[in-house]
Amino acid sequence: MKRLLINASVAVGLLAGLSACESDSVSVSDPGSSLVSNKIEVVVDSSFTISSSTIPSGAIQSRTTTQLLGAIKAPEFGTLRSDFVAQMFPSNNIETEDITPDSLKLQLVFEKDAFVGDSLAPIGVEVYPLVKQLPSPIYSNYNPAAEQAYDASRRLGAGAFTAVGISVNDTVAANPYRFAYVDMPDELMSSILDKYKTEPALFNDPYSFQDFFPGVYVRHVFGSGRVTRITSCRMVFYYHKTYKVTNSEGVETDSISKLYNYFMAMAPELVSNSCIDYEISPDLTKLSTEGKSIIAAPAGYDVQLRFPIKDVINKVKSSENGALTVVNTLSFSLPASVIESARGINPPEYLLMVLSKEKSEFFEKNKLPDSVTSFTGTYNSTTKTYSFGDMRDYLLKMMSSEEELTEDDFTFTLTPVSMVMETSASSYYYGTSTSTLSGITPMIAMPAMVELLPEKAKIKLTFSRQSF
Repeated sequence: MKRLLINASVAVGLLAGLSACESDSVSVSDPGSSLVSNKIEVVVDSSFTISSSTIPSGAIQSRTTTQLLGAIKAPEFGTLRSDFVAQMFPSNNIETEDITPDSLKLQLVFEKDAFVGDSLAPIGVEVYPLVKQLPSPIYSNYNPAAEQAYDASRRLGAGAFTAVGISVNDTVAANPYRFAYVDMPDELMSSILDKYKTEPALFNDPYSFQDFFPGVYVRHVFGSGRVTRITSCRMVFYYHKTYKVTNSEGVETDSISKLYNYFMAMAPELVSNSCIDYEISPDLTKLSTEGKSIIAAPAGYDVQLRFPIKDVINKVKSSENGALTVVNTLSFSLPASVIESARGINPPEYLLMVLSKEKSEFFEKNKLPDSVTSFTGTYNSTTKTYSFGDMRDYLLKMMSSEEELTEDDFTFTLTPVSMVMETSASSYYYGTSTSTLSGITPMIAMPAMVELLPEKAKIKLTFSRQSF
């Protein structure tokens, strides 16, 4: 431990720029008191170490309408295949008078860059009607065939699409979204129109509507070069109306307006789920058996770590010796190593660090990080590090515990997640907006992998000590 004595007038400047990789302390004397001799020390210690191991993620609960569709095979990652099932939220405003129905299509919406793999690799899909209600909660290992959730003899349609349009015009190319369509049968279109005409109230109740139309199963059937993140799934109804118009010469002619409406769409109020089949590669399995800390998503590997909170507490208490101590900060960052992938499978952008005993409850109750039992780490691609912010509140809670700390108090699980942000206008005049974290969901909609480096973890404790 290094110790320096400085004048109080330069203390603020020194403390503002203080950093250390080992145990350091800075002493500040108070020359302004002639009655009591005060000495303030700021102690910085980063000598702590952590231990971690790779554990299976297990099935993960779907908490989002964003789904994964397609298949990809990469030697360093494994083989991932995903279909999805979705209940549909009905429209309660369908035009039925004086129209001519044309067609019904299932529309899949995805961002043009929201894929992993070959952008030109086709994804072939088939669409089937669900014949039973989807369970809630629902998990990534849900198997529609095993659950007899759909009617395999009633295929509604089939189609194929790529991630990019070929020979598209500039307007389409500039659109951040892409659309894929699967033709639906006229019988389905007619049955929905007839139901709306006879029971319009049913379309005001999305839950009762499931008794009439339980949803769709979108099944991947061919192509193994790409997986795509589907942001929306809709039933689009196309129709036209014919009007009589009279031209300037008094001649009456027909005018046709081509229109469309959404019959139904995926919605967060209802159940949807990516049905994931992930076979982890031998390469990743070998790394985990060798003791490496591997994250693989979706539904692959998590990392479990033991945070040295007892050592941190002992450091603070052993430095007291009758002095008054105040914890300033406790920060934690975790370096990572990118696992090279020809398919472009990258590290997850966010990791949730949550007490292992509370992981399931965190997602089931839609919790947000509280900086006591749960934290989020954001990946910095430049430094290749996940930073988990300030853990001071966690330290204070552990220090104030009247019971002896157990493994449950410092065993955390690191799992990849997606952030759900809500954007609201903060200034109408200046056109600015504010984004607020509204939810955290397990990372389902993109494959990801990374090796964490616990031996290089940086835990930095800063506290002040005042002696009299």
